[in-house]
Amino acid sequence: MTRICLGLPALQGDLRTYQKRFDLVELRPVDNALPRASKLRAWRKSVPPTFVFSVVLPRAVGELAGGDAEATALAQSLEVANAVEARCIVLATPPSIRPTLANRKRVAALLERIPRDGVVVCWEPSGMWELDEIAALAKSVRAVPVVDAARDAVPPGAVVYTRLRALGTSAAVSASAIERIADRLRGRREAFVIVEGKPDAARVKAGLGAALARDRDKPQSAPVVRPSAGLLIAEDEEQ
Repeated sequence: MTRICLGLPALQGDLRTYQKRFDLVELRPVDNALPRASKLRAWRKSVPPTFVFSVVLPRAVGELAGGDAEATALAQSLEVANAVEARCIVLATPPSIRPTLANRKRVAALLERIPRDGVVVCWEPSGMWELDEIAALAKSVRAVPVVDAARDAVPPGAVVYTRLRALGTSAAVSASAIERIADRLRGRREAFVIVEGKPDAARVKAGLGAALARDRDKPQSAPVVRPSAGLLIAEDEEQ
């Protein structure tokens, strides 16, 4: 059964209270104020080992402009990721990063600079990129493409990172929308789900969990085993 980790794009309230409802939160170093490293390490210790911190790299990195500003922002972000023992690191590129050959090389080069030990490296493009272009480039650099599973098909892979933007702002998320998302997460090992613009993200979490749990409860038919020709050897009883 798929392990679902669902949360919000920013910490709301106290972390200990937050983690009772959600098991994932995004942190955005440089762009948003964060505590010192000692406090971040205390955050890590205050939540269960299964709680997931995801670090979204800042705009100075996502713009792929190079130079000292990018290098400093990346170094600061990796320090944050190390302090909270981040499970995911996300490179979000703006619409200005179009699907040109030069930009593909720049995205690949930046992603290669992110340490991979125990970390899921993700890439979230915006703008004119087609889904097949996103999937192909992400695969070539061993990254997980970030898509909206409420709207788009999820590229193949054991791990999914999805940002749900298409749910709208209504508090009532339809059962059909939750089932559609669950269909796209089935069969994966892990799914990291960020709910944007939803006052009732906890309901989305419960709905996805229930939809995927039904797969576990379905009776599994026993496989039919048929002998292959030539594999059975009859021995002479007189020998």
